[in-house]
Amino acid sequence: MGHPPLPDSGFLEDWAARLRQAAERPVVGILLRGSHARRAATAHSDVDLDVLVGGAPYAARRAYLAETAGRVTHVSVAARDVRSWVHRLGEPADWAFGLPVSTPARLLWADPHWRPRIDLPVLCQPAEPPRLEEMIATLGKAAAARAVNDRLGVRLAVADLARLCPSVLRPANPSVRVHSRRAAFAAALDLPVAPPGYRADMLLCLGLRPGATSALWAAAVRLVAGTLPLIRPYAEEIADTSGADLAAALVDGRLDRYVAQLARPVAPAPQHDRERSPVPAPRAGQLVTVPVPDAPATGVPSDPSGPVTSEPARPSRLDPAIAARLRRSADGLVAAVVRAHDSGEVLMVAWMDDEALHRTLTTGRATYWSRSRREYWVKGATSGHHQYVRSVALDCDGDALLVSVEQVGAACHTGHRTCFFTELPVTTQAQP
Repeated sequence: MGHPPLPDSGFLEDWAARLRQAAERPVVGILLRGSHARRAATAHSDVDLDVLVGGAPYAARRAYLAETAGRVTHVSVAARDVRSWVHRLGEPADWAFGLPVSTPARLLWADPHWRPRIDLPVLCQPAEPPRLEEMIATLGKAAAARAVNDRLGVRLAVADLARLCPSVLRPANPSVRVHSRRAAFAAALDLPVAPPGYRADMLLCLGLRPGATSALWAAAVRLVAGTLPLIRPYAEEIADTSGADLAAALVDGRLDRYVAQLARPVAPAPQHDRERSPVPAPRAGQLVTVPVPDAPATGVPSDPSGPVTSEPARPSRLDPAIAARLRRSADGLVAAVVRAHDSGEVLMVAWMDDEALHRTLTTGRATYWSRSRREYWVKGATSGHHQYVRSVALDCDGDALLVSVEQVGAACHTGHRTCFFTELPVTTQAQP
């Protein structure tokens, strides 16, 4: 409040002068871009500047925190040689979902020789060609990940597929130009010629709506299968970028049959293959996968009145060598202390039995046993606050586990980052 959204002329002129003096090579021109050039900035917006220099190909990016009149402003400076900058205007923008770009700019200073070529009130970049081949290949990657139960691989592939889809649909849609990444995203979601359920499927594949891996896969298949008939009349344009054979396959139905082939259910592995080898404990940063349900699966109730046991309370596929080292509680559980792998911050404490530990080690997703519900639960399966396991360590007595995770969102069900947010008073001071 009280700060003008557009920097005043004195601020911009001062920075233009500073950049000319600090440049490593002769400065050709300085332009203001982004939200300030569009006159859409808020008090928190960055100031984005392009510094064009002469000489051989050159590119660098610098960031500054400029303080004026008690106000700190983030200034982002992209330096580039002027010839490659002009050439880059003829290439698609990598953030625009394949759509053409028309974004305002404001020239702050220019060398007289170059002024006529760079004094552009609007910077225009062309649309991306329809990348049908990449979209089909990405669906194949998602299918391959699905076949080996690599759920993270499926999610990564369908997100890439969704980013490609607007460029493939572009020939069938009215021309639209975008001026920012946010505008590009909105336009990509609102294409008038699109498969049924397109917007919902795009949001799901991009990870902006929660969904099980199976739902993401189904959405990706719908996007591709629904796109093919819409772009069939534009096969000649497809041929220019993806080749004549793929364009012919789009027309004669081979491409539809290939997508249907990818979409077929994956046959389960034979029983003897699933039980052939013990499951190795993962090294830090390593993820391996086995089939595991997205939702909690009901377990076998245990008798909480029994003694401390060295045997598991429920059937498990845990490696016998690991199981033999566990010292379990009366109900067959071991405490799991969960911490952030990067900072070491303690996030929560939960319970694992042998099968929960097996699933944690082999899926890369933290899985626990609920003592109140008597069932297994995967952290984040319903909340979206996933825990991706980086390493698991067993303490010296075998009765506690240290699980290091990459935490997405809050670890605590209250919405706090950590469950340990209540400080208790300490009334005595330990003596050194």
